[in-house]
Amino acid sequence: MNVKKIILAAMLVSSMTIGIMGCSTINDDKNDNTEKVDKDTNDVIAEEKKQNADDNKPVANSTNKLEDNNKSSQDSTKNDGDASQEKPLASNDNIKEKVYSENNITEKIKNYIINDQENKPEAQKIKWSKTFLNQVDIESLYKKYIANAGKTDDLESFANYINLNAPISSGWEDLFKKDLYDAYGEKVVRLEPLKDNLYQAYIVKDGSEVPYVVVSSRTGYFHG
Repeated sequence: MNVKKIILAAMLVSSMTIGIMGCSTINDDKNDNTEKVDKDTNDVIAEEKKQNADDNKPVANSTNKLEDNNKSSQDSTKNDGDASQEKPLASNDNIKEKVYSENNITEKIKNYIINDQENKPEAQKIKWSKTFLNQVDIESLYKKYIANAGKTDDLESFANYINLNAPISSGWEDLFKKDLYDAYGEKVVRLEPLKDNLYQAYIVKDGSEVPYVVVSSRTGYFHG
């Protein structure tokens, strides 16, 4: 009887052992399958992340490009605005002042009147005393000449304008007397008005006043 119980107990233990081993095998297979699924899932997730990163990259580049374009447009607008603000500063008066300075109109017209009319007949020459010409505010006259539709750098035209419009110096008589004495050593004793701005100058010769030269009170030019 005891032997029979022992055999039955052994058979029961054997069956339980086989069941446990079977369960262990099933669990191992299940774990392997689970790990495989997890790995596949991770691979899919990684691939999706990579694609999303690739998809998002052009968007970022496009956004950056748009921002750069907006910045360039703003800079361009700013530069254009700065330029437009600077333009009004160059007024007509400033431009004219620059022209006068750059062209040295004073020296040019003096040289033209005194030295540069050799190709003209004597009667057509514009004639001035150097002393009188040095008293003239040439730049001021040039501004008025330009304002009255005068031609820029037309020296002959401007010389004629000076000849007619230069103001007469308040000390012209003394200037003329000195010029005449320096040139001929004669002293003027009287000035008699003729016409326009012309005067007859008298000197003493052999104890008598005699007419000597005619002088322009504007230009200081005199002739016998």
